[in-house]
Amino acid sequence: MIRTFLNAVFASALLFSSCNKKPGADLVLVNGNIYTVDSIFSKATSVAIANGKILEVSVNDLSKKYEAKEVVDVAGKPVYPGIIDAHCHFYGYSTDLVKCSLFGTESFEEVIERVKEYSKTNKFSWILGRGWDQNDWEKKEFPDKHALDSLFPDIPVYLMRIDGHAILVNQKALDIAGINTATKVNGGEVELRDGKLTGILIDNVVDSVKKFIPAFSNEYKAEALLTGQKNCFAVGLTTVCDAGLEKDEIFLIDSLQKAGVLDMRMYAMVAYTDANKKYFLEKGKYKTDYMNVRSFKIYGDGALGSRGACLLHDYSDKKITKDFYCKIITNLSWQQKSATNTGFK
Repeated sequence: MIRTFLNAVFASALLFSSCNKKPGADLVLVNGNIYTVDSIFSKATSVAIANGKILEVSVNDLSKKYEAKEVVDVAGKPVYPGIIDAHCHFYGYSTDLVKCSLFGTESFEEVIERVKEYSKTNKFSWILGRGWDQNDWEKKEFPDKHALDSLFPDIPVYLMRIDGHAILVNQKALDIAGINTATKVNGGEVELRDGKLTGILIDNVVDSVKKFIPAFSNEYKAEALLTGQKNCFAVGLTTVCDAGLEKDEIFLIDSLQKAGVLDMRMYAMVAYTDANKKYFLEKGKYKTDYMNVRSFKIYGDGALGSRGACLLHDYSDKKITKDFYCKIITNLSWQQKSATNTGFK
């Protein structure tokens, strides 16, 4: 009888204990000025988080409700949800970090000086750079390849404009790609001055050179993505819509996310190539907690800064080639119809 009574007491104690056990959380923030960005933009003072997801926000101290591994008193400072970039190039930004930065240059002479300095430590078989913008220079004209030809006659140079719609390359790169004064590419332009190549290539013709650049190793790409992620997280950017990725790039990122190495969440727009179309239109959309693939990126026009956008009248410093833009619109109409008919759902 005594044993039965003690067993009953013990069982009741266990039941009472389990009923009063706090739910677990990885992190609880208290005393914050928390912007929830809900439908009425309400504010809270405490938030509980587990497995990277918000469990609850409240005006009450949630450290009393949850058994948290860590409690942080933010002392009235603002707390915001992670920022989402609706159109960017996170993969390109990350892999560009090792290239020669031409952002903020105030003249083509400064571009040349940066490239010369970069070449002293460059270990890649090409000299790669990005970020020049002739609109920031006193002489607001496209540069030409003559200085690059003189400085780097034996190594290909590939310098992308800030918008990604135009490049400046030297003669070595043109020779590798087989581009000459007679080269024609639908939806692209090989710039000529006085019948000679300037080294400026616009829109679709860019890929004619890009495809010859040796690929970076996956190890390098992974390291670059982590550096890019670190930079983005430092300013609160936690989710991106990456516009125009190759299948292999998407699944490299996916593998790093699944391995718990890369925490950046991504909506990936697939580059509209034959190989990518075949794969994703057959397989359909792909979605995990960190990756969402369900659309293609299709170019409908060029960019203003590269003088590749279709206008009703000529640019002030460049005459529009009508046939070039007619081909862009024709190709776009066919691509849109093709994508609609096949149904990437």
